[in-house]
Amino acid sequence: MAPFRVLVVDDEAIIRKSFCRALNDAGFEAHSAANGREAVAKLQEAPYHLVVTDLRMPEMDGRAVLRAVKERWPQTEVVILTAYGTISDAVAAIKEGAYNYVTKPLNKHELLRIAREVAEKVQMRHRLRALEEQLKDRYGLHNLVGRSAAMQRLYDLIERVREADCNVVITGESGTGKELVARAIHFTGPKAQAPFVAVNCGALPESIAERELFGHVRGAFTGAERSQPGYFESASGGTLFLDEFTELSPGLQVKLLRAIQQREVIRVGSTQAIAVDVRILAATNRDPERCLADGTLREDLYYRLNVVTIHVPPLRERSEDIPLLAEHFLTQAAERAGTPPKRLEPAALQTLLDYHWPGNVRELQNVIERAVTLCRGEVISQIELPRPPGAIAPVRPRAGMSFGEARRQIKEAFEREAIETALRQSGGNVTRAARSLGIARSALQRLIKRHGLRPADFRDSGPTA
Repeated sequence: MAPFRVLVVDDEAIIRKSFCRALNDAGFEAHSAANGREAVAKLQEAPYHLVVTDLRMPEMDGRAVLRAVKERWPQTEVVILTAYGTISDAVAAIKEGAYNYVTKPLNKHELLRIAREVAEKVQMRHRLRALEEQLKDRYGLHNLVGRSAAMQRLYDLIERVREADCNVVITGESGTGKELVARAIHFTGPKAQAPFVAVNCGALPESIAERELFGHVRGAFTGAERSQPGYFESASGGTLFLDEFTELSPGLQVKLLRAIQQREVIRVGSTQAIAVDVRILAATNRDPERCLADGTLREDLYYRLNVVTIHVPPLRERSEDIPLLAEHFLTQAAERAGTPPKRLEPAALQTLLDYHWPGNVRELQNVIERAVTLCRGEVISQIELPRPPGAIAPVRPRAGMSFGEARRQIKEAFEREAIETALRQSGGNVTRAARSLGIARSALQRLIKRHGLRPADFRDSGPTA
C-alpha cells in the first residue's frame, strides 16, 4: 500500500508545522494547507487518506472542506478541530461524514492515535477489497472453462440471473460443476460481499437436518448447552446454496418452504420467528420432473425455488471443450507444484476425447492430476495416462509411426487394461489378480510398477462420482 498521506488544514502556521512534524516523525507522509481552498487544490493534485482541518477559517471553513471532500473523494476521512465545539455541531459534522469532531487543544499523542486509527481502517478496507478481488478471481465466470455452444448458453444465463434477486434451480449430472455455477452467480453479483453458505442436503442426517438449517436454542435437546444459528441465519443478507435439495425428507421440505415463503425461521426448541433475507440457489443431479412424479419432491417447494432453471451440460455433450479443460487442469497442477506445465501427446488427448466421462469435469480433473503425478517426463503419453475404468480406446497409429512402435503401444495398452481389470475385480488384491491373469505374483508386481499403477487405488472401487 502507498504511504499513508495526511493533509493538515489550519490558518495558524505554528499548528500546521507542529502537526506535520509529529506525523512525519511517526512515519506518516504529512502535508499542509493554510486554508480550505488551498486544501481542495492539494487534494486535486494527489490523493490523501486523512484530512485534519480546523473548523473556523476565513472564506472556506472546515465544514465546507468536509462537504467538498465527501462529494469528490468519499474514501478520504476527515477530522474536524474546533475550539468552540458543541454537541449539535459535532452531531451535524458526523452526519455529513466526518470521521471525528475533536475539541482543541489537540496534543500530538491524540493526533497520532487518531491517525493510526484511520490508517488501520484504510488498511482493512484495502484488505477487504483484495479479498473481494480474490473471491471474484477464484469463483468468477472464467473458472467455468469452455467455448462450446452449450457453455455459451450457460454463461448467458449466469449473466442474466446474477444481478436478479431470484431463486434459481441448477440441474446437471454429478461432477458437471453445479457449485461452481452457484458461486459464479453469487461472487460476480451485487451480494458478492455478503455470505455464501453451501449445504450438502444429501449429507445431512435426518435427525439433525432441521437444526442445521434453522438453528436451535439452548436446552432444545440433550447437549444443547448454548443457542446456535442455522445455515439460513448464517447466510442472511447473502446466498444459501442447497446442493442435492431433492434428497431432503418431505417433512423438512414443508419447513423449508415455510422459511422461504415467510422469509423467517424458527429455531428448534423455540417459538420465536427470526427474519432472514436469503437468496436460494438449489442444485440437484436428479431430474426434478421425475422427483415430482414419484412424490419425493413437493410441487409447491419446487415452484417456489424454480424461478429460473440453469442446466449444466454433461462433458460428453461438449467434448470440444475437453482440450481446453485438460490444458486448464495441467496449468493448475503446474502452479501447485511450482513447475512448468506438462503437456499431452496427441494420442493421449485422443484417448480423453474418445472417453464418455460419466464423472464429467470432476473425473477429467482427477485423471489429469493423476497423470501429472505419475508422469516422469514433460509429455504425458497415452500409455502413461491413468485412465478410469473403460476409458482405454484402441491405439491409433500416427502418421510416420513404425510398425514396431505401433505394435508396442497396442501391446502395452492391452497389457495395462488387463492388469487394471484384474486389480479392479480383485479389489486391489495382487495375489488374486495374478491368479486370474495366470501369471506369478512377482511378475504382476513388476508389471504394476512399470505401468505406474497402485493396487490401493482399486480397493472398493466403484463408479466414479
